[in-house]
Amino acid sequence: MTKFEAERRADMAGTQSFPVGGGEMGARVRAHDWAATPLGPIEGWPPELRAATSLCLHSAFPTMLYWGADSRAIYNDAFIELLGKRHPQLGEPGPRVWPKLWPTLVPLFARIVETREGASMTDRQMMIVRDGERVESWWNSSFTPVVDESGAVRGILSQPREITHFVLQRRFDKLMLALDEKLRAADTTAAKMDAALALIGEHLGVKRTGYGEVDVAAGTLHIARCWTSAGMPDISGHYPLGAFGKDVSAELRQGKSVRIGDNRNNPLTRDPATRATYEAIGLRAGIVVPIIDNGRYVGGMFAQDDQVRVWTNDQVALAEAAAARLWQALVRSRAETAQRDSEERYRLIFEQADDIVFATDLDQKVIECNPATERAVGLSRDRIVGRSIAEFITPEQFGVSSERLRERVARGGTARNEVEVIAGDGRVLRWEVASSMFANRDGTPIGVHTVARDVTERRLFDERRELLIHELNHRVKNTLSLVQGLAMQSFRDQPAAAADFIARLGALAAAHDLLTRDQWEGATLGALIGRATAALGGDSGRIAISGPLLTVAPKAAVALVMALHELATNAVKYGALSVEGGCVAIGWEATATGFCLTWRERGGPPVAKPTRHGFGVRMIERALASDLGGTVSIDFAPAGLICTIDAPFGAAHPGIAA
Repeated sequence: MTKFEAERRADMAGTQSFPVGGGEMGARVRAHDWAATPLGPIEGWPPELRAATSLCLHSAFPTMLYWGADSRAIYNDAFIELLGKRHPQLGEPGPRVWPKLWPTLVPLFARIVETREGASMTDRQMMIVRDGERVESWWNSSFTPVVDESGAVRGILSQPREITHFVLQRRFDKLMLALDEKLRAADTTAAKMDAALALIGEHLGVKRTGYGEVDVAAGTLHIARCWTSAGMPDISGHYPLGAFGKDVSAELRQGKSVRIGDNRNNPLTRDPATRATYEAIGLRAGIVVPIIDNGRYVGGMFAQDDQVRVWTNDQVALAEAAAARLWQALVRSRAETAQRDSEERYRLIFEQADDIVFATDLDQKVIECNPATERAVGLSRDRIVGRSIAEFITPEQFGVSSERLRERVARGGTARNEVEVIAGDGRVLRWEVASSMFANRDGTPIGVHTVARDVTERRLFDERRELLIHELNHRVKNTLSLVQGLAMQSFRDQPAAAADFIARLGALAAAHDLLTRDQWEGATLGALIGRATAALGGDSGRIAISGPLLTVAPKAAVALVMALHELATNAVKYGALSVEGGCVAIGWEATATGFCLTWRERGGPPVAKPTRHGFGVRMIERALASDLGGTVSIDFAPAGLICTIDAPFGAAHPGIAA
């Protein structure tokens, strides 16, 4: 009889020595030759070690005690499952017990010894043997220091808590959420199947997944889609019901999921023909879950691999849930498609009933129209439907319409254009038109639906407005020329003043030209700055301009050009542009409230703050700030003048002038 067997008998008789009880591991502790270890004979163990050992052995949770400089292991019966075939490890050093895990535990234990505070590890994966099979498990572990009377850490108690169920549930929930999102995003039944099969295949780590539907009455199975990896063949197609095993098919008809860990060792695949079929398609292991709708066996989903697998209940439950979700999504998608097919034509024609809506076939004959179309052309529906659109537009435009129709048939998409339409009373109307193809159930184009708006009055108004703007621009230019002539006469004896005034007038004219070009909708900030500085070196490399595309409102544009002219004139006369090597950097950026423009001079004569402000400075600080509704600051820094302009959104906006 070994010492361990003797201790087990003493345990049952209640006559054992320390430690008392503790099941198998208690007996092993009593029988172990501790004198051959750094812990020494058990009779000489310190109180802390004896207490920690008793606590470990009698804990209901898996517990391991690490003691001494080399972390000798003592553990209880509940911990044996975690060690699996490596049990027993009693009295062994920590690095030998956990050779792969130990590099992670070393810094953790060092911190516990240093701080004398407990620690933890979460979501730790371990392979354990359960019911004779190696399975994945996840654990949270707590580590508690055992200290002696001096406060020194002598050992560490570890208690792992299994969280496998929670981890698998979390994975399940995450997968179902991802599956729902992919099914919702996919716009066709094929796309929904592809998305679901790929997601399930990757999650289960298999090499093939598939979805099929059955017709029990006809005795057929149609595998509609397959997802494969690593060279597994695609087995989608039509098969007789039972082609993949009659016993398997019988189980599925009863609503039972089938799991095959190894087709060479499974009673459901014992038929030689079935095994031969599986071998031919590379199937060694698989899960098949049936889809039952209102008590009827209507289809199924499978996951297959070319290696032997151990399928867990969680994996089967996941496949069942995924199959159910996929089926629900397909049923819903098919119902929606059927509804769209029955209502498509009328929904497309009348969804914007206030607009002109009509449909034509591929011969460009009108097949339907709404009341707005009747009112627009002054004809009743029965006098419109059946007629070619060639009767309502010019021959030239009918040729363009025919060419666009051919392009849409070939490429699809929507065409937007403006056409002249001949009304029933001969009036010529101008319509903005948006047209696109519509198709039958199999996707073949069968016609064009068109939505149009009558813009006749708007175009007449635009033309009148453009005429007025041109007339106004002409008169403004004439007025500026007259003012220039008056100035030259008025300042005949003051050439310097005359030059300044005419230069300012030129800047005003430049701003006017830019605004005229863009129909007084505004002008881009870059164009304004370029125009204001071009005559003063803007193209010579001495003036650097940079910033995003911003469109400036007309009022702000005029004010900015005048201000930039004053800054540029000052730079030429007294500032950076008055000497060789001087330069100006003009930059702007969008801000949370509008935009900020900075004029910065460098390389010019030293700058001193003037004792009084001239006309230009007053105009910049007062008039510009007022017109922009923002703030303007001028810094007469010794290295060069800096002007900062902050303007709100009302003065400018991102983009190009209309």
